[in-house]
Amino acid sequence: MDSIRFSLFPDGWPQGLASAWNEGMTRTVGGGVLSLCLLLAGCSQESGPIEKVDKLKESVVSEEVVEAVPSAASSVSNKAIVGEGDSKETVSQWSAVIKSQWKEIATALLNGDEEATLPDSLQLPVQILDSETLQSKELHRGRSVRVTEVRVPETGKTIQATPQAFVADLRERLSIVEIDAQNSVHLKLFSINRDGETLKTRQRLTAQGLIGKKPAHSSAVVDAIWQLPSSAAESAVPRLIEWSMPLLMRNELSSDEKVSFDDITGSVLGENASWNEQLQIGMNTWRRQIERSLNPDFLGYHGLAVGDVNGDGLEDLYVCQPGGLPNLLFRQEQDGTLVDISADARVDWLDNTTGSLLVDLDNDGDADLALATRTAFLVMENDGKGKFSLVERLTNLGMGYSPSAADYDLDGDLDLLVLRYAADGKVGDFPTPHPFHSARNGGANVLLQNQGGLSFLDVTDETGLGVENYRFSFAASWEDYDNDGDVDLYIANDFGPNQLFRSEGEYFVDESSESGSQDWGFGMSATWADYDRDGFMDLYVSSMFSGAGNQVVAQSDFNANMPEETRSRYLKMVRGNTLLKNSGRGQFEDLTSPMAEGFGGWAWGAKFADFNNDGWEDLYVANGYISQPDTDDL
Repeated sequence: MDSIRFSLFPDGWPQGLASAWNEGMTRTVGGGVLSLCLLLAGCSQESGPIEKVDKLKESVVSEEVVEAVPSAASSVSNKAIVGEGDSKETVSQWSAVIKSQWKEIATALLNGDEEATLPDSLQLPVQILDSETLQSKELHRGRSVRVTEVRVPETGKTIQATPQAFVADLRERLSIVEIDAQNSVHLKLFSINRDGETLKTRQRLTAQGLIGKKPAHSSAVVDAIWQLPSSAAESAVPRLIEWSMPLLMRNELSSDEKVSFDDITGSVLGENASWNEQLQIGMNTWRRQIERSLNPDFLGYHGLAVGDVNGDGLEDLYVCQPGGLPNLLFRQEQDGTLVDISADARVDWLDNTTGSLLVDLDNDGDADLALATRTAFLVMENDGKGKFSLVERLTNLGMGYSPSAADYDLDGDLDLLVLRYAADGKVGDFPTPHPFHSARNGGANVLLQNQGGLSFLDVTDETGLGVENYRFSFAASWEDYDNDGDVDLYIANDFGPNQLFRSEGEYFVDESSESGSQDWGFGMSATWADYDRDGFMDLYVSSMFSGAGNQVVAQSDFNANMPEETRSRYLKMVRGNTLLKNSGRGQFEDLTSPMAEGFGGWAWGAKFADFNNDGWEDLYVANGYISQPDTDDL
């Protein structure tokens, strides 16, 4: 059999970046774009065992008492399944096969016809945890959402069930007994290991069903064992013989009152020519039509800003675009529609723009505009009526990213932090991070102190932010995490450790490692909130979950000479998002659960906010990536 070369990255990514991973990386990274909302709250109430289908006992082959069922907490850890059979060969031979079988099993679960023919992988008895031994516990009941965990007790009972009984039992647990067009089941493989004539796999399960005509979303981490086929026939597939789901999290609507979001983009922007002629046209079209000399960046690293530019009490919208397309300013009307005033406001820059701010930089009561473009960092003054004039053009600050504003020196005006990500690279030509897991060849971030009169001074080194100022910084978030009255700074870095800088007046001290907040990974964003309402601000960092990366890094023959500490960092990098609880003593504890806030897919950004006005901070995570060549992908 010829060897196969895999890449973690989708087709079209620069070869230099793709080759930074070992040759064993697999190709498929993620599915389509989705959004994840999580309710984090502190309410608990015990309840009894969950119900199970009546027909299960009729179909049970055998049952036994298991004296030492692992606790759910340990069973749902992100620790990889590593063994001698966890190799490139195992992944290349069986990964695609197992994924195809999960799709067939998911289809069988959704069909709802107990007499329907089951897939070839469901032809043997399956060892499962007896539903009668599971315990259900209500974790939270809010105005609109109820959160329940279904957990395995310390000692429990397993049964050998027929395939039909297995399907019926699982449909009951996932609340998909009643057939509905909105029902869904998805299993994402992220670990695979061969053990003799069996395969051990780990996968993330998500499902949507109905409880009392109301939607219910379930999630779990599942360990499965498959019997390998004895025949070499092309049609032979592994047979599922064991299914372990020790903890299931279920979110359901608890009342008819619910948080609802409707897409109104077209209705509020639809009357503008820029909507029809620019924003609705995909980047593939503009890639073919815009001259490369204009340095367009089609990787999606653009941004937007919201602020009241004309003092009417309504927030307006500024949208950054790739080079060759004009940036857009939309003024909000009383009826909620948005009108394009970009040219009249003199803000329709054609430079490739990667970030913007609408904030009052001169303390005159109106929102000024700061722009990060390829050629320079721009500061524009607002006349109070929504017309802007260029005041500052910092040509030494080209290729900035994710600008943010804070009064770090407490002198009454806003200062600016401009991240540089990979400022020495070319826009649209992704640089190669080195070393991959702790890159030190990124751009140098810049802190600009407000001197008044819309003039700014680079004080990066003087304030201590020059420490390790070579990371691929993606986003920054300001917050007084130690409650001492000044703002501290957290920077999310791609390809390595994040950074926490504690403010000591006008100087910052790097507390990243000492505080436990370093969080190695592909840092994309950070958001602060006191989610547990203990008086200290907690931190959520969005990063990347990669099923392919989890499979590859755990391989025993993946870079065999790699130190275990480095391997553990690689595994953390593909684990996904992180929830860090602030202890109030300058320390953060990683409380991330792979069942909930730890899984946000390939996450790009996150935001804490109280979406349902119940006094608890909720969490919104934007995520997704397009990978090839899966025909079901976006």
